[in-house]
Amino acid sequence: MIPDGWIETKLGEVVEIASSKRIYADEYLASGIPFYRGKEIIEKYNGNNVSTELFISKVKFNEIKERFGVPKPGDILLTSVGTLGIPYIVQENEDFYFKDGNLTWFKHYNGIDNKFLFYWFISDFGKEQLMKNTIGSTQQALTIVALNSLPILLPPLSQQKEIADILSSLDNKIELLREENKTLEAIAQTIFKEWFVNFNFPDENGKPYKSSGGKMIDSKLGEIPEGWRIGKICEILELNYGKALREEDRIAGSYPVFGSSGIIGTNKEYLINGPGIIVGRKGSIGTIFWSNESFYPIDTTFYVKDKIGFQDLYFHYFLLKKQDFENRGSDSAVPGLNRNSVYSIHIVMPDKEIIQRFSAFVKEIFNKKMYVCIQIQTLSDLHCLLLPRLIKGETRIIGY
Repeated sequence: MIPDGWIETKLGEVVEIASSKRIYADEYLASGIPFYRGKEIIEKYNGNNVSTELFISKVKFNEIKERFGVPKPGDILLTSVGTLGIPYIVQENEDFYFKDGNLTWFKHYNGIDNKFLFYWFISDFGKEQLMKNTIGSTQQALTIVALNSLPILLPPLSQQKEIADILSSLDNKIELLREENKTLEAIAQTIFKEWFVNFNFPDENGKPYKSSGGKMIDSKLGEIPEGWRIGKICEILELNYGKALREEDRIAGSYPVFGSSGIIGTNKEYLINGPGIIVGRKGSIGTIFWSNESFYPIDTTFYVKDKIGFQDLYFHYFLLKKQDFENRGSDSAVPGLNRNSVYSIHIVMPDKEIIQRFSAFVKEIFNKKMYVCIQIQTLSDLHCLLLPRLIKGETRIIGY
């Protein structure tokens, strides 16, 4: 049933849906105005920095802008080939152009709020409608014709804005909390560098080491504090292989499943007691992840075991993050991180008492991070609960 005041219409009736002017291969440049395809928009949607190897000249961009127009702030681009239905709202001060067919352009809104449309696209209901209107068997695609005729249920425009504002508010709070966690980790990483790279750590009385009269000795890695020595990573930690767990064999549950690119799902059972460290072994080489909870690392990863008698792995985590593993991958078609190559890396071996003090100090930071993660999860769950209900009119806003 259609809620009171809502109307059912076709998407093409409330927004203009278009593509871009075709850019030919010989017009691509190595620098200039960025040229986006689906993969760049997916990166933007995920909040990642975008890198593209394709550009067009400023002259070409201005010519297109004058004759045909380019995406403006508030317009939406939707991935229409490959990974379908990922939307991105164009922001202020963004100069770029995009590939015809890869992306579809939504502009000139008439009776629909752009943010409401964005949330409609990412809702399960919207995704379902999009998938019903794809073409192609080998590679599915969304066409402008199909999108124009797509049925959509709309509340009054003022209510659309209210719905979008509620969901945007949750998104903004989640993003702020994620930034807070990035800041907390950056603080911990800075402390690690000061203590174990620059040797600016406090002595047992809380005074800076270098001003406490401690003797320095020479080594092939430079001067290190007395009592420290040169060793190898294999003396600190052990890298163990994860275990295969196919997607179809997973039973959704409370425990994160880690691949080399990070969390790839959940499972009812865990393999490793957390907290713990995951290292990318195949595909994304040398990526380092921390899990506060028990987890399941699959066979494209290593998980870390301590070898120096520490339950907390904070020192191990930042020691691994300090390394450059990219150049230690094999030359095979699927690059891999060689465990023995990692073990052979020379490092400065600190005094255990210093590691203990560092762990106690950083533990407070990680406890704060864990609390922030709980807040993020709570808000994300609320967002997931409200999104389909608000988009379909199953939950009404007070006053409507």
